[in-house]
Amino acid sequence: MLQTYFSEEEILTLICKIRAKIAKQRSKKHLIHLLSSDNRTNYHLNHKKNQDKTDEDLDLLNSILPPRRKWKTLKKKRRYITNYQKIDSIKNNADSLFETIRYYKEKHPNELFIINLNKFVKDIQDSILNTNFCFTSPKIIPLSKKDQSKCRPIALYNLKDRIIISLTNKYLSEYFDEHFFPESHAFRPKRIYKGKKVVTSHHHAMDSILKYKSDYKGKKLYVSECDISKFYDSVNHTIVKECFKKLISQSNLVIDSNAKRIFYKYLESYSFVHNVKIYNHKKYSDYWQQYKIDNGYFGWIDDDLKDLKYYKSVNHNRVGVPQGGAISGLIANMVLHFADLELLKKKDSKLHYVRFCDDMVIIHPNKKQCEDYYQVYNESLKKLKLVPHLPLNFNFNNKQILKEFWSEDTKSKSPYRWSGSFRNSTKWIGFVGYEVSFNNEIRVRKRSLKKEKLKQQNLIDLTLRSLKKGQRKSKDTIIESVCNRLVGMSVGRVNIKNYAYIENDFCWAKGFNRLSKNNHIARQLKNLDRCRNKQIARLKKELSNANNKKDVFIPKFLFSCIPKVSIFDSIIIRDELVSLKVLSSKFKLTSSMYNKINETDFKLQLSNKYINKERIILKTLISYKNKERNVNYYGKPFSYYFHLLEKQYS
Repeated sequence: MLQTYFSEEEILTLICKIRAKIAKQRSKKHLIHLLSSDNRTNYHLNHKKNQDKTDEDLDLLNSILPPRRKWKTLKKKRRYITNYQKIDSIKNNADSLFETIRYYKEKHPNELFIINLNKFVKDIQDSILNTNFCFTSPKIIPLSKKDQSKCRPIALYNLKDRIIISLTNKYLSEYFDEHFFPESHAFRPKRIYKGKKVVTSHHHAMDSILKYKSDYKGKKLYVSECDISKFYDSVNHTIVKECFKKLISQSNLVIDSNAKRIFYKYLESYSFVHNVKIYNHKKYSDYWQQYKIDNGYFGWIDDDLKDLKYYKSVNHNRVGVPQGGAISGLIANMVLHFADLELLKKKDSKLHYVRFCDDMVIIHPNKKQCEDYYQVYNESLKKLKLVPHLPLNFNFNNKQILKEFWSEDTKSKSPYRWSGSFRNSTKWIGFVGYEVSFNNEIRVRKRSLKKEKLKQQNLIDLTLRSLKKGQRKSKDTIIESVCNRLVGMSVGRVNIKNYAYIENDFCWAKGFNRLSKNNHIARQLKNLDRCRNKQIARLKKELSNANNKKDVFIPKFLFSCIPKVSIFDSIIIRDELVSLKVLSSKFKLTSSMYNKINETDFKLQLSNKYINKERIILKTLISYKNKERNVNYYGKPFSYYFHLLEKQYS
């Protein structure tokens, strides 16, 4: 029954998770605000403006949840998985919020937010049973791609709709999952795979290829790759409904009628032509200015659809499902399941076929068979009114064509030879972010490395831009903060005490935990380490240039570090420096005065008591202006190379 998925506990758990994710997003922005005095980074001054762009339900969440200061702190046993491994921040905040709600429900049930929360939960439970319920049209947010102008449409539903979509998707995914192809690894619930109950991911897709390759050790193989052009934006609603009905008829179980109705209402709430394509018109220039995207547009495949003659007029058809809606991932598996079946009908034990969402790879020891299976798959996609990228043929003896093979724009590839030889074949194939060699060596795809380097650069750029209007912290504190963020996004929250014991979580290293030790990946990871160090060096240089132009406050006890100079003497010396106009009336050493005292013949002309210590007092002033704490946060425990390779074999 669908109602069991909409219990009060399930709904509250999901609400808490959504709120915890917002807290994490705020935390990232707040880290910049702590360093910069630029008002644009101040969340407290800009949250209303940001709310309009991201999540219009923030006011609703605030009315049904306790304020942040009232959240309960979890006991240590619940905050740690082991003595060293903390749970991630989203789970910690979500569990903390859930416990707070439970406490107030028991002890203070008349609190206003508890009354509002109970009404909201009841409204959701009633809505899934209400035959007149409809989803509101989602807000479309442009996600800029490589060329900045061409964007991907992200659909953002309101809070109530998101919860209904998410829990209905959970019900439908578990209902249909047993029918899906085992080697389809995206958007699957927890299932039995290779004897273990897991949520499969791109790691398992790579494991599958490695296992097949080991069975054909030393033998040449042929590989085809296929990618669908604009799958989410072009999938036909009628086809989706047909696939939905077929899967229901194949099942021995009875599906809840409310789940069917919600599924159809989800489709009715959105289509690319009616909800997205309209923004490509010139009259919507204000829409693009709102998101600060010049000449923005949403990419579309009108010409491909016309060439394939799927529609007389695509504008009269409902095509496209929302990117960002949970049910859309299930729709991808439902529709492409019928393309999977066309290949599985062949019952060829030598065929290896793996799919991750709309990306697939076919491997076979026979070139003709590999070509035939590729054509079968292509034809099955056309029956589903989908648009596969045109395949390219490759002559690996031609260096220019070899560049095209690894190009990001090359999505589909007709059968090519995969072997250890360099004669018209490739030693490497790429899939789901990894590249695997004929010798079972694994490395990271170049585009994945580029993205990570760009993330490093963007963080430094954002920090420097934010600091232009003033710093709230010292140079060393800023460097330390940014280093910790770079470490966190690359290998997780590690430090000297825990790096040997904790699992890397919510970081780049977590996404590539199948890498094996070889020369290729060693070079790649060391290159990432070098790139990060260069970015940190760039930050230090820019901050040093900026800080050299600023006045430095001289503390009153600075000179007490000099032998035979007491703290009282230090105060007197500082006052004398003010009277001599070496320091300003606010005890600051200016840049111009710093340049003067750096000259070899400069004399302070202090009183007789301190005249014999003039030289060391000058040195103390100069060294204090140049002081720099040694912030070395990118040593061995924090390196990509160490965490992905050395740590595995230690």
